[in-house]
Amino acid sequence: MGYLISFVKYLLEYFKTVLESGSVGNASSSDEELEQWEQIFMMRDENGNSYNDKRKKRSIWCRPSCIPVSIVIVLIVLVVLVPLLDQPNIVHMNATIAAVSLHCSDECRLSLVESIPEGHMYPPNVTHLPTKNVWLDLIDEAQTRIEIASFYWTLRYNEEYPYNSSIEGEQVFQALYAAGSKRNIDLKIAQNWPSKSFPNVDTEYLVKKKAAQVRSLNFSKLLGNGILHTKFWIIDRKHFYIGSANMDWRALTQVKELGIVAFNCSCLADDLGKVFD
Repeated sequence: MGYLISFVKYLLEYFKTVLESGSVGNASSSDEELEQWEQIFMMRDENGNSYNDKRKKRSIWCRPSCIPVSIVIVLIVLVVLVPLLDQPNIVHMNATIAAVSLHCSDECRLSLVESIPEGHMYPPNVTHLPTKNVWLDLIDEAQTRIEIASFYWTLRYNEEYPYNSSIEGEQVFQALYAAGSKRNIDLKIAQNWPSKSFPNVDTEYLVKKKAAQVRSLNFSKLLGNGILHTKFWIIDRKHFYIGSANMDWRALTQVKELGIVAFNCSCLADDLGKVFD
């Protein structure tokens, strides 16, 4: 709107300059035009009536100087009317913004989350939230549902390849299993299509025990190529985690991972939920 008002002011100044320069610098041409107008108005038709009488009213609007003035008037009318016509939309938009602001007035708390490989030593003043602890906290916070998007699942302890550090992944898996089977939490999982390299035995177990609903996405059939490489958790559409850590015990103890956890961030969680849906 400010640009339109500035444009109208520019036109007014421009036409004012043009009219003033025309009246001063082109006096001779104005005299010639005046003579032509007088000759036309002195002419009479077959009945002896003067053309001046017929064109007297029209001549006022047919003069060249009236054209820019008319344009300016039209623009001024548009400047005044457009905001009035759009007033209902503005009121609706302001109401929507106010409602969203009220809904998103939660005290959102964000923190960095890390997985530090075993054997790495850091100064004692360096602090970080371990990924395993954050995942367990999110499971405990859940009241109605847990939604997880993941690439693959290998959280559990494997007797064939026993590693002591896999106990952290086992703890997370058992907490998820308990949430879906004993606490009546709606556990939903979206994962990449299983393969020989990533059979997703963990999620098969959860489905078999009726502790989770699992959907496997075959991107090769859907898009021609690609995989589901997303890693995030959504808790009650209120809290969430998003980061680089797979649902793999090695992502908790053997690999450097980085993520972010958000508590009481319902608006951001809703947006992330749209991606999950």
